[in-house]
Amino acid sequence: MRTKLLVAALAAALVAVLAPTLAVADEMGLKYRVIVGEFEDKSDHTWYHGPDPGSGMADMLITALVKTGKFRVFERAALDEVLAEKNLNMSDLASPNTNVEQKLEIGDILVKATITEFGYEEGDLGGSITKSFLNSAKVGSYTGRVAVDMRIIDLGTGEVMWADSVNKEETSRTLGISTDDFSFGSSERFDDHVVGKATRKVIDAVVEKLEEQVEKRPWQGILITADTFLFIDGGTELGIQPGMRFEVKRKDKEVKHPKTGKVLKVLYSTLGEIEATEVEDGITTCEAVSGSGFATGDVVTLKK
Repeated sequence: MRTKLLVAALAAALVAVLAPTLAVADEMGLKYRVIVGEFEDKSDHTWYHGPDPGSGMADMLITALVKTGKFRVFERAALDEVLAEKNLNMSDLASPNTNVEQKLEIGDILVKATITEFGYEEGDLGGSITKSFLNSAKVGSYTGRVAVDMRIIDLGTGEVMWADSVNKEETSRTLGISTDDFSFGSSERFDDHVVGKATRKVIDAVVEKLEEQVEKRPWQGILITADTFLFIDGGTELGIQPGMRFEVKRKDKEVKHPKTGKVLKVLYSTLGEIEATEVEDGITTCEAVSGSGFATGDVVTLKK
């Protein structure tokens, strides 16, 4: 009996010690809602005969983001449907003049890109190969090059969180497969080609940068009120758990650039604090811990 009591006491003590650590780990597990825009293709690739590289790279990024387990990403058809319901388009999401609450109801972050290079060169002669597949005996090596100009935009403020060019290369003694067989339609064949491998490197770099950026950004959502009931527009799919607490904030003012009209900063006032009591798929029921006067459209941020 004494042994059982001792084990129970130690277990209880261990839970008490680890509980704060586990709570922090759970909070950090909240997923950010990311919208991946089309990759505008401005590259010269007359050698390529497959599906549009812009759509292909956007789909690759969506898949890569989902695999991290850190992001909630819209399927393309679902996003188009949501935008249509709100009479918005992708350009509206990047515009500082679009209603902040409308944008936050859809997502947290918008990723936009322009493809500036998508091709390969032969090592001996140089210059882009734009004709049929050449026998590998005629060249020393092939170098695939892919470059994109990226922008990561905070939908709540319209602020560009990060903007830069991402350039990646892959060099091999062979192309891997004929250019006639290379396209986004087959992941296996795609990854065999030097351009496919360079593309994968670009996507991995973008995912890494996005993960880095969200670590600096507090998770946020939108409050929904119905009589005396309080809800957050997200639930189990975002990793929210009962007991998590959120600050409720209301936008006071937007600080805009006098010439461009770009939103430089959004000022909020804190109204109070709420706690998640019941979490379902798509919605979280909360109760007020402090404060009052909450209204639909107020912004909620995770309290660390």
